[in-house]
Amino acid sequence: MKTDLENSADVFSFFEENYSLPAIADNLDTLSPKELRCACCLMGVALVALSQKKTIWERLKNMGLGSKE
Repeated sequence: MKTDLENSADVFSFFEENYSLPAIADNLDTLSPKELRCACCLMGVALVALSQKKTIWERLKNMGLGSKE
């Protein structure tokens, strides 16, 4: 599943289709240690992927549309 997430074009769509974020958050106390490790790993991969994407403002600036001149 980690590899699928890494190869996914859209992190949010991946979670919507494959891994229910509300279900994880609502059931943290009942997840097994293995399930918790899996969830933490997936969240880490997602955060890294999102942190490496350029924001809309960075993309506009690179296109020359973000300057105030």
